Amino acid sequence: MAEGLLGIGPVSALTGLTERQIRYYESQGLVAPRRTPGRQRLYGPPEVARLQQIRHLLNDGHTLQSVRRALGQQRPAPAAESDVRSRLLAGQALRSLYPVSNRAELERIISEHDDAEEDDVD
Repeated sequence: MAEGLLGIGPVSALTGLTERQIRYYESQGLVAPRRTPGRQRLYGPPEVARLQQIRHLLNDGHTLQSVRRALGQQRPAPAAESDVRSRLLAGQALRSLYPVSNRAELERIISEHDDAEEDDVD
């Protein structure tokens, strides 16, 4: 495991959130852990702090929608996704799509890439 990164179990213990809650907040785009080639979630200090902030806001009576607003709805981009985007935009082939855990995000990236190519042709 990379230095300073924790799996979901230790993060659950640190934040007071269940693993299920953490996965749900990930599915809602509130947190974006890194992934190992084996798909294990890895959380660094910024992700742990963000999860703690989410827990505090929800405990204070905020809805998930107001939590998004309070966090500035800065959807954190997974490190792997940004790598996929940069490689797609550079025209480099990918050997695997496993770094992208969100199919909708991958489709958006590909669509942006296709749109950029169409603009180049015009």
